[in-house]
Amino acid sequence: MKKNIKSLILSVLSIGLLAGCQTELDEFNENPNNPITTTPSLLLSAMEVSTFSTHTGGIIRNSEIFAQQLAGTDIGQMGPISQYIVAENDVTNEWNTIYGTTLMSGHLLTRDFAAQYPYYNGIGQILTALNLGYATDMWGDVPYDEAFNAEGGNKTPKYNTQEEIYERLQSILDEAIVNLRKPESSNLTTPSSDDFIFEGDTQKWIKIAYVLKARYALRLSQVDAGAAQKALDYINASGITSNNDDANTFFPGTANGLNQWYAFNVSRVNYLKTGKYFVDYLKNTNDPRLPFTIAKDKTGNYSGNAAEDQVTISTSYIGSAFASSTSAVGMVTHAEAKFIEAEAKLRLGQNAQQAFQEGVAASVLKITGMAATTTFLTTSTSTVTLENIIQQKYIALFLTMEPFNDYRRTGFPNLVPNQASNTKTIPVRLPTPDEERQYNSNATVISNVTTPVWWDKD
Repeated sequence: MKKNIKSLILSVLSIGLLAGCQTELDEFNENPNNPITTTPSLLLSAMEVSTFSTHTGGIIRNSEIFAQQLAGTDIGQMGPISQYIVAENDVTNEWNTIYGTTLMSGHLLTRDFAAQYPYYNGIGQILTALNLGYATDMWGDVPYDEAFNAEGGNKTPKYNTQEEIYERLQSILDEAIVNLRKPESSNLTTPSSDDFIFEGDTQKWIKIAYVLKARYALRLSQVDAGAAQKALDYINASGITSNNDDANTFFPGTANGLNQWYAFNVSRVNYLKTGKYFVDYLKNTNDPRLPFTIAKDKTGNYSGNAAEDQVTISTSYIGSAFASSTSAVGMVTHAEAKFIEAEAKLRLGQNAQQAFQEGVAASVLKITGMAATTTFLTTSTSTVTLENIIQQKYIALFLTMEPFNDYRRTGFPNLVPNQASNTKTIPVRLPTPDEERQYNSNATVISNVTTPVWWDKD
């Protein structure tokens, strides 16, 4: 049964990628809303696959273009994104995937199955926090407290402020940890192969919960004087020790489950390239991750598109470590935990050197499969400053939203906006989706993509 569930969900994932203009799992929304046919196993699998979709889909493509790790071309819909033109109907599918599939499934796990399936619920709560974090970091104020009350007649939920959402993120993760620490006997059944990430290993999920708590604590470094200490405390509590503890996407590489960076380039060849700033930094520092992170261009070299260049298509695409048919992409990782630790210690006046070096080492090992040389580690981490920590984190967390979040939060790396754009200002958010503006009178509607979110005070 679980194999059939996996096949069904991965089929929906691949069909949604190849058939739609943006990643979408709308077809799957019917099952979780039917309490007669759904199960905690199906809900968890749906949450994970839709999370993989979000983590390798449009919302990440946009953030990576803004952070100049990727670049869109005029061949397709990514060109305007590189020109900082983001329309409200460009982001509807991403919103619907997060709210219509992922968060709704998490809501049903808590509402209908929490008492007898605390492990399923706990994992669902961690996935809820991850995806709610995606939503608030890109849109600011978003609905949560009233978001899933349509059955009760409320189809225009009020929006929570981003400050409130960040409080919810911490409490959701706290509840998840409590659920996952309950005895196994408190569950009617427990997750196994229906959990594509850790196969039901609750201890690994608890580690991820604490790293997420640290991520969200440090995100508030501009608005919370205690952010660094909180983040460090959460990292110390996590117990995460190696890349084996990473939460990664899962793509089996079959027709029913292709890595979406691979599939996007097959179905939309030359729509997307790597960014010149990113590629040049890897080249100029002799970074061993270069040939794994970046594919060779048409001349057999490595090159990226400048922020102003939406025309060139002979440049490099994403490398095999991230964009083969089966590549697993990190969502919450040991490397991230070490960079959080390094930044927190630096802000607190503590020695951050070891954590900084361990973050780079974890990234090199994950991406290349080989240990970093002493020379490279020494060179890349010799100067422990906020700028250098964020620069290395920028490399390590490629194809996640974190480089864009860090850029907004710290101003690093020192990116130069597209000077051929109308605004000449890198966007700092996404616009409110058009359906929310039209049909939800309680929506916080913002169309200007240069309006900062609450935690972004620079």
